Amino acid sequence: MTPEAIIIAILGLFPHMSQNNRQCIIDRTPQITQQLQEVGEPIEPGAAVPPRELTAAVAFLETHLGCDRFEGGNWGAPINARQRHVPGNHMSAVRILVRGYQTCGTWEGSVMRFRTGLCNPRRQSSNLHIQTVGPRYLRRVQDLQARMVAYRDRRLASNTH
Repeated sequence: MTPEAIIIAILGLFPHMSQNNRQCIIDRTPQITQQLQEVGEPIEPGAAVPPRELTAAVAFLETHLGCDRFEGGNWGAPINARQRHVPGNHMSAVRILVRGYQTCGTWEGSVMRFRTGLCNPRRQSSNLHIQTVGPRYLRRVQDLQARMVAYRDRRLASNTH
């Protein structure tokens, strides 16, 4: 999906958001569009590129594309592993997703690693909370991705009639 289509889909799917997040996304559309464009490019030669819809879904679920209070535009990832409480930028989130893909071998594992630190929390942790958080988060990301694509497809179909 194009960055523009992603923003249109998110705004269409979520007419009401907590606090001022919807208006923030509207106000920051040019910046978010540019960020979504950047996350669709390899971060280094030969590196895997997460599907733009996946990155957007994670960013929206984490911080409403950086619009949650006190996020400062961050998409829910620290600047690096040694500075866990220093917010990064959109590319920090992409780097973590790419590293997860390299470690886990799938984007599904990467998403769960983004949330829990583990590729497969059900196998890799005895903590029941962690075992349920990763798969639940993955389902939410996948559901949002599917809903964005379906929204775009409905809009395209209605424009062709």
